[in-house]
Amino acid sequence: MTFCSNLWSKACSLFCLGENGQQQVNELMSDEAVLQEAYEELQQAQNWFANLNEPEMIDYAIFKIKAAEKHYDYLLKRIKTKSRNQNNLV
Repeated sequence: MTFCSNLWSKACSLFCLGENGQQQVNELMSDEAVLQEAYEELQQAQNWFANLNEPEMIDYAIFKIKAAEKHYDYLLKRIKTKSRNQNNLV
């Protein structure tokens, strides 16, 4: 059991995972890089939908686009709020 625990700890440290298994990558990346990654994710979802050949996957493609849009909007709002807060401190 300790072998598994040690292995898990090593894997978490290699992949920037916290103690509870949640990723902390966003803290290590700049805001611009995280926003760019989210934008690329949105573009990929839109391209996938545009090139979809299977009608059964349309609902899933729309879900992916909406999820990517929400993620991008959330990050943009968080960055703007963070920027405002930093400007208020100065």
